[in-house]
Amino acid sequence: MEVVVSAPTTANETGKKTALVTGASGFIGSALVQRLLDRQYSVHVLSRHPLEEGPDASDCHQFTGDIRDEEILREACAGVDVVFHLAAYAHVNQLDDIQMHATNVEGTRAVLAAALVSGVRRIVFFSSSLADDALTSYGRAKRDAEELLLAAASRGEIEVCCLRPVNVYGPAMKGNLLTLIRLISKGVFPPLPTPGAALSLVGHRDLCEAALLAAESPRAKGQIYAVTDGRTYTMKGIEVTVRRALGKSPRRWQTPLPLLWAAAAVVEVLGKVLRLKNAPGLRSYRVLTTDNVFSCEKIQNELGYNPAATLTDELPAILQRLQNEQQKARD
Repeated sequence: MEVVVSAPTTANETGKKTALVTGASGFIGSALVQRLLDRQYSVHVLSRHPLEEGPDASDCHQFTGDIRDEEILREACAGVDVVFHLAAYAHVNQLDDIQMHATNVEGTRAVLAAALVSGVRRIVFFSSSLADDALTSYGRAKRDAEELLLAAASRGEIEVCCLRPVNVYGPAMKGNLLTLIRLISKGVFPPLPTPGAALSLVGHRDLCEAALLAAESPRAKGQIYAVTDGRTYTMKGIEVTVRRALGKSPRRWQTPLPLLWAAAAVVEVLGKVLRLKNAPGLRSYRVLTTDNVFSCEKIQNELGYNPAATLTDELPAILQRLQNEQQKARD
């Protein structure tokens, strides 16, 4: 496999801490890279695609290639103090267990091996709240990756901290929450029953701050932390908030649960027949109707994590980006 490497003209000559961010071109990865640069880290980035937005590429040592490529991993880990491992196969609606395991578990194994050879001090692993019960392929793969990292830590080979973020919001987010917002903006999202499922969320900036605490605090060694913004939302509350932010009046009627289930089942069948990737379906129905609440009390008490954002705070920027994307698609 071709390995593409680019770097600033001057290496790290100032005694700065050096971090490697895998999956750096993603929504959270690019935000973390910028936060690390703001904290005066020297930053290596590894991703399948070059950075296109966010931090200036000239400020980073860029490595472009596959997460399982031993050569590129050794180069990317050289001189690194801490690895923030975000690279993952995250399409949880797709039943590709082989790809899920290859990227999320074997990719993590490859990162660990390169980190050990290079003398990396700590790995901060971006797991998922879905690893808590590990009921999905994605959750099981994240749990397996956690276990192999923590096993290495228990043997004294490396320091490890695992973060389990809930759904992350921010202008460049993806996933079910963005789908909900997009459908509401198009006027095709059915009004949900009251109160709807309760859930936890976290802002991308707060998650980056949690990652820095996980990298720098001695107490984080060998720990697993749920990361939220400290608030509990409801799906109905989010729907109403988004409608108001878009200047739409809340609907006076609600979709009966049996009808909502039937609509989700029909969409799922159509998605399979038409081979649509990540089409909403019964999984989306479960997301809309099943509580998914976590506590960030442990990371608050042990590392001093203090989340500052709310979904309401970030919603104007999220909607503006969505509007820009829709306008670009029309042009």
